[in-house]
Amino acid sequence: MTKEELETKTNNVINETRDALQTMYDALNHGQQKQIVKNEEVKALFDRYGVSYTK
Repeated sequence: MTKEELETKTNNVINETRDALQTMYDALNHGQQKQIVKNEEVKALFDRYGVSYTK
């Protein structure tokens, strides 16, 4: 596997993970969204994958 192929596959996984996390977050009601972001581990995960959680 070339470096370019590895980067492409890695980026695809990162994008799929971000999209899945964003979909999950968007499906929560406002109160649940506020509660889940209070958890530092979840917030760090959202930050790592670029999930938009501030509205």
